[in-house]
Amino acid sequence: MNQYTSIQKALNVLKTVEQHHKEGLRLVDVCGRLDLRKPTALRLLSQLEDAGLLSRNPRSKKFYLGDYCRQLGESLSVQSSVSTRYRPLLRRISARTGDASFLVILQDLDTLCIAREVGSYPIQALAIPEGNRQPIGVGAGGLAMLSTFDEETTEYYLHSNRARFLNYRTLRLDELRSRIAKARKQGYAVIGSHAVSQVTGVGVTLIAKEGGVVGGISVAALDNRMTQKRQVDVAKIIREEMVMFLDK
Repeated sequence: MNQYTSIQKALNVLKTVEQHHKEGLRLVDVCGRLDLRKPTALRLLSQLEDAGLLSRNPRSKKFYLGDYCRQLGESLSVQSSVSTRYRPLLRRISARTGDASFLVILQDLDTLCIAREVGSYPIQALAIPEGNRQPIGVGAGGLAMLSTFDEETTEYYLHSNRARFLNYRTLRLDELRSRIAKARKQGYAVIGSHAVSQVTGVGVTLIAKEGGVVGGISVAALDNRMTQKRQVDVAKIIREEMVMFLDK
């Protein structure tokens, strides 16, 4: 059995258990519904159980969705809620700047893009799609977040991702530290041509009205459009729109 076939069979098992999650399924039920031999079905069920995707009732021997599936569902619910709440803010920012805007949140050692809006300028720098994950600090939104954290937390993320940064156009730790220090002074982060060639992003940390970091909002444009003066103007627009949005 090749790897693809094995993964596909495991996914089919997971989907089948999900469809019967309330009542649960026994080994024989899975075999019958998917036409699998008992040793194969048991191996797949056990692997999914070990990964936390399934759980087994020791008395009934029935399989149900596991805790990790519940965690994934809760995570998606939070992402959807944050995206829905702040997407109007992105629209206003893109309307004023004419460029694409992005909202990223922290997920483990990465930033996850949960919302993106486009502007009216003819050439849009759609640097990352919704759902994109990358090490925090590679993009402007994540870099802005790092500048908001205390020194110990920032260094933890930089140290943990140091090997992965090498995959992004020779992005070095000393350069990131320099950009973070500058972002702390000026209140916004700037980074370019690492995740996407010839594109520069300006990012500002999004702080909830009640306090606490929600994520990072950034605007991206081609290098020749995102001049140093425009970087200042874009950062000002992002901050102004954040204040107006949170004051509602």
